[in-house]
Amino acid sequence: MAALKSDCLTCKTKNCSLLKDCDKNTLNTINTVKLTKSLKKGEKLFCEGDPVQGVYFIKKGFLKVELNGKHGRPLILQITGQGSVFGHRATPIHPYHPSTVTAASDTQYCYIRASIFHGIVEKSPDLKKQIINQFLNEIELAEKKSVILAHKTVREKIAEALLIFARVYGYENKRRSFSIHFCRQDIADLTGTTKEQVSKTLNDFEKEKLVKCSAKKFTYIDINSLLLISSLYP
Repeated sequence: MAALKSDCLTCKTKNCSLLKDCDKNTLNTINTVKLTKSLKKGEKLFCEGDPVQGVYFIKKGFLKVELNGKHGRPLILQITGQGSVFGHRATPIHPYHPSTVTAASDTQYCYIRASIFHGIVEKSPDLKKQIINQFLNEIELAEKKSVILAHKTVREKIAEALLIFARVYGYENKRRSFSIHFCRQDIADLTGTTKEQVSKTLNDFEKEKLVKCSAKKFTYIDINSLLLISSLYP
């Protein structure tokens, strides 16, 4: 469903996306060719194996990026939100989406046809540089994901998942409250564990006063302690 068109020059999402260093000419060009659309919770942006037809810039909402796993169980690669981009990795050799992206909440995004986007990239060194940096970030994310799944304990994996949610939802100690759009099974699919292991670990974290949560609502997260548990440092 189409939504009201926004201006790329004044869009706040620009500052946390590939477009943050683009000049006014590039932004004006994108502004004239993009379409602003929306998804309802549970709808798919695209599915693994679909041909890439365009590039998607997420303006608002939360999504899960997943692969088809064994026995029909998905593996969630990433939980993401505002500022994320999809479809930018397509090439003539790799013309298909490598994953499925599903809206975990109502979502708004801007869409540009692939052929038009690639033409804009060729004329914008800043945008091309941002795409290369995005590739490198995605490779680093995939490497970290492999380490987490292969070597970390359940406790470390759940701590890392909570840090991901805290980052995606913009958690700050002063605010002390946010509700996630993901269930315990989603957390299990993100961490390669089971729903029962997720529930038990969250209960343990509550007893240790590392988190305060009820269902999908978190009122407190001890970021520093979870960083130590997950072996990741700021």
